[in-house]
Amino acid sequence: MTDHESLDRQTRAAVAALTHRLRERDNQDDPTDAEIFALEYLHALRGQGWRPTNARRPEPWTTDNRPPGTDTARRGAELARDLLRRPTNDHQEQE
Repeated sequence: MTDHESLDRQTRAAVAALTHRLRERDNQDDPTDAEIFALEYLHALRGQGWRPTNARRPEPWTTDNRPPGTDTARRGAELARDLLRRPTNDHQEQE
């Protein structure tokens, strides 16, 4: 379950409203049909401006927009290759 504190204000308000409505419904002698209840709640959310939207594309895991082959990339590759050639405990001896 999502951490309640990480939800934005509008989402917390919607959760609180739904929780309240569910508790009221559960305390009725003849509770509303679940599907009708859900439709009523979604209509209420839409009345407050909520609209379903498509999910956004995920951000790339790297934000580095430099073209491959820059001097920094070449130097990093050289350092990585050098470290891979060394014996496993060599880095501890240098400290």
